[in-house]
Amino acid sequence: MLGVCCAQDKPAPSPTVQPQQSTQAIPLSDEEIQTQLKKIAMATIQWESASTPGMKAEVELIKKDQVNGRLTVQYRFKISGAPHNQFYTLTAWPVTFPNPATMMEGLVIAADGTVGCPSDSTRTCAQRLKVGELRLTYTPGIGEIFRHALVSDDGKSRIFFSFVPEPIVATDKSCSLEVVELQPEFAFVIIRGKGFQPGENVLLHMQSYQEAHDPTAKADAQGQFQAEYTPFVRARTTGVSDVSAKGASCAPKVSFNWGTGQ
Repeated sequence: MLGVCCAQDKPAPSPTVQPQQSTQAIPLSDEEIQTQLKKIAMATIQWESASTPGMKAEVELIKKDQVNGRLTVQYRFKISGAPHNQFYTLTAWPVTFPNPATMMEGLVIAADGTVGCPSDSTRTCAQRLKVGELRLTYTPGIGEIFRHALVSDDGKSRIFFSFVPEPIVATDKSCSLEVVELQPEFAFVIIRGKGFQPGENVLLHMQSYQEAHDPTAKADAQGQFQAEYTPFVRARTTGVSDVSAKGASCAPKVSFNWGTGQ
């Protein structure tokens, strides 16, 4: 959950996901649903690579606390490689939204890379930003991903970045396996693997109740892979999924809960 309110009145750029109708007159078929899920997965996997070459965001944790029994975290952002003579629009893509949405407009990048709103601004950043520097507060769920983008008014400068404040990660030797939530209640996730041998075929095993899948993922040149997974089982409202990844020199395993209340 994001602490700064998001306005859904203006769809924002996304690597592959296109704006959808707010209501669906005809129920989607299973095939159409799977097509949409694949688009969401691919857009998330390619999120950072949609940035303009040479431009990057550094996400810095400022504060971590408990508020009313919920974890609360606050971040600041520093941008490198982007021009300082442009106005920027900040977008967010929460897991509860089908597409990215505009948060605020009229932001600027200072000489030190911090993002803020000019004191004399009349644009939406002045209405939503109570301090000069942009600092965003979240109440994250475990495994929940936060995806943001800064896009200049002229469209030439695009900085896409994402982070998971409370990751679900398991390790074995030099390898790790992470579960990233892409839809509420872990209805759809991405499995991220790191530390495997470059180019090797990694054997995956994903199981909820008696329903199991055994795909193969190919590690890239950095020894990483990402694989989509729908853990829900028909006629079940909650459950636990076990995921393992077997490489040549490691075999991490991770479990997570899905369904109502997650």
